[in-house]
Amino acid sequence: MPDQHQHHTGTGDNVGRDKIIHNHYPRTPQGIPLQRPRQPDHLVGREELLKEVLAALQPGKAVTFCGPGGIGKTALASRAAWELSPDGRPPARFPDGLIFYSFYGRKDVGLAFDHLIRSYVDDSQDNGPEAVRQLLAGKQALIILDGAEEADDLPAVLRCCGGCGVLITSRKRSDAPGSLLEVKRLDELPAAEAFRLYSNTTADEATVHAVCEQLGGWPLALRIAGHYLRSTGESTAEYLRWLEQEPFKELGDGHHQQENAALLLRRSTKQMGNDARLALGVAGCLAFAPIAREPLAALLEDDERRARKSMNELVNYGLLERKGERWQISHALIHTYARYACTELILIKDVQKRLAGYYIDFYRIQSEAGLESYARLDTERAHCLWLIETCLHSELWQEVEDLARAMQDYLYQQGYWIEVETIMRMAVTAALQVDDQKNVMMFLYRLAFIYRRRGEDDQALRWYRKFMKIWSEVEHKKDIDNSMGGSYRQQSKREEELRYLEQNLTICRNNGDRQGEGTILNNIGMIYDDQGSYSAALHYYEQSLPITQEVENKRMQWVTLNNIIQIHRAQGNLPKTLEYLQRLLTVCRKLDCQTERAVTAWNIGSIYKSLANLTKAEEYISQAVQIAEQTGHPSLEKWCDGLKQVRATRRGA
Repeated sequence: MPDQHQHHTGTGDNVGRDKIIHNHYPRTPQGIPLQRPRQPDHLVGREELLKEVLAALQPGKAVTFCGPGGIGKTALASRAAWELSPDGRPPARFPDGLIFYSFYGRKDVGLAFDHLIRSYVDDSQDNGPEAVRQLLAGKQALIILDGAEEADDLPAVLRCCGGCGVLITSRKRSDAPGSLLEVKRLDELPAAEAFRLYSNTTADEATVHAVCEQLGGWPLALRIAGHYLRSTGESTAEYLRWLEQEPFKELGDGHHQQENAALLLRRSTKQMGNDARLALGVAGCLAFAPIAREPLAALLEDDERRARKSMNELVNYGLLERKGERWQISHALIHTYARYACTELILIKDVQKRLAGYYIDFYRIQSEAGLESYARLDTERAHCLWLIETCLHSELWQEVEDLARAMQDYLYQQGYWIEVETIMRMAVTAALQVDDQKNVMMFLYRLAFIYRRRGEDDQALRWYRKFMKIWSEVEHKKDIDNSMGGSYRQQSKREEELRYLEQNLTICRNNGDRQGEGTILNNIGMIYDDQGSYSAALHYYEQSLPITQEVENKRMQWVTLNNIIQIHRAQGNLPKTLEYLQRLLTVCRKLDCQTERAVTAWNIGSIYKSLANLTKAEEYISQAVQIAEQTGHPSLEKWCDGLKQVRATRRGA
């Protein structure tokens, strides 16, 4: 079982941080979010709507674009964002920035809360609605909520937006809390102009207008048809004859939209090569977000040339869009088709299984590389979460379990509580299906731990009781380390917590589980630490430390050393603090964690400075500055000032 532990937050430069948050949401140099979605290639016939929304968007006001899928709501919202911020600076009327969030494939509004928090704050333990409300209080940002019809509780998000402006896109009129702007099909002339832009056709006006009439002035259909003609060289007249024979439904409910899109997409996919069909199927198995070519290449005998060629073929057909070195399906309805209708094109279950294998290896390798590799994992997080759900629907139970295990430590370290809760629930379902009681217990235990960290003690105890029930039934005596007591800590039941820990400590010792023993000793130490019984806490920490060294659990060494350091530092015992900081620095080097190595070097230098050993102070602070310059650490300026002070003092001496 993965380590379940806590330790002190510490003072100064976060000596005891237990995770590093890699925030990849774009910000200005002043830390203001600026999340402008991709500009649409063509936007014709929408000039008046654009003027109307730009006038209506004001702090404290909400505006909603409403209309059928594929009608151009997101394109209008994107263009509005770029009109407000054409130069990459916060809009004048929204000085606190611009935030974009899409609910497509992410209906849980908890994910939206997390996105809003992380848009401003790198590391936050609380991503609930109250934290969002407090964060946005007094701010004047523009928040774009795309695909709001997918949200499971849109009003809960809107209640948190305070004085921010909000632009919503939705297929549902009921999602409009303020001004409602209907987005309708294109009229005859703008539809013809859009079709010509996409198709590059030289057909006569009558034929073009007839095609646009058949397609109902539907922007998505005009784009699919236009790209098809441009890619295949088929004549517009021939395409019109085919359209007149096919039952193109009226735009209306979601079923008609999906049927219409599928009708056009089936014609496109019939003209593609097998690799391009596979690429579309892969994109459907992954999230509606930019994807890399490596997952597809893994399914094409690791041939990146074939992967790139097939994805570019989909770009030519207008099904994918280039985003730098990545690609994205160009519309949510195309993603729906790729996910469900592509079963006719490829063995989708086999693709899911092979993709799962690729991502299981990817997450294990990158996670083992240490915290500094988590930035790469962030780019694939959405895809893996979607893939786990897809595998669950396909009853690929083993793949669900393996993906959950591969991702759980990374998600926990990054503080993605909602995502790790989601995959643990799916993993429990999968493990129950194959009667894998050991893994059921592991996943139940992690669920309990997550809820406890989020402060939801009742839920934590509920899942922990399920874990204990199964454990009692099968008398499983391995992989038990306990941090669950935190729920009882909140309820002033430390004695009961200690009893559980001591029971599990006995189990670990009886079974020779040294790793579990070391973790539990650390956790017992924390209880005494919280009570202010520092001698007792040190007694347990110092028992834990040699065991973690023996089993080469470097992460747990790092945890326990930090706990010991905090006690000695609080007691003013600088020589002991220095001794353990030196040991901690060695562990940071072995973990290849540059951020924590820099912080530790700074803390060592600071102590040497307080002990008037300026030579050593300069040596270690210089190390911190050097690493900070390489990694862009936020404390770089502070540390540079500290280094100047030490050098100036040495010269004065």
